[in-house]
Amino acid sequence: MPPPHPPELRRRAVELARRGDISLLRLAKELGISRSCLRTWLKRDAAEARSGAGDRPAREVGKELAELRGRNRRLETENDVLRRAVELALGERSPKVVYSLIRKLADGRVPVAVACRLLRVSTSGYYDWLGRPEPPRALRDKELTEMIRRIHADSDGTYGSPRVYAKLRSDLGEEVSRKRVERLMREAGLRGAHGSPSSAARARPGPRPSA
Repeated sequence: MPPPHPPELRRRAVELARRGDISLLRLAKELGISRSCLRTWLKRDAAEARSGAGDRPAREVGKELAELRGRNRRLETENDVLRRAVELALGERSPKVVYSLIRKLADGRVPVAVACRLLRVSTSGYYDWLGRPEPPRALRDKELTEMIRRIHADSDGTYGSPRVYAKLRSDLGEEVSRKRVERLMREAGLRGAHGSPSSAARARPGPRPSA
């Protein structure tokens, strides 16, 4: 069996999840744990809070939160350093080298659109290099649909097109129109909590019968 996760990782994961800055799926990936594991920790933390087992002195809690915030700042700084290091390392490389890296990232289930944006190359250029016959717009629709499915699944099927669109823009930084999100959700058969795939897909009145 794999070794148990350290308690500090669990506390940090729960705190970040409660803040709600990013989705549970993305947070779990960044922490190297499964989403089901993160959900279990959240449920356990809520149960401890209800039973009073999680009560601790305010000073201890405040100290722990300060430490977690410090770690989060360090992680952000480290991520920034790594991002700049990648830019410097690949800045003089040919596009083919960058495209090869993107293909390896895609094999590891990293969205191609996200990898292309971070490495500052175009998705159309990547797909041209890859030699796929599908047009860039169709391939872009596939990439967006995959992201939409993940966001929708992470919300337990409650998010409609407005909230999925907001997540794509805020969490993933995707430049996409709301109408395109509505269309892709409709084509994928994804609906929000109220049973509507998108605001644009609401039932429209049919033609009036002729007299």
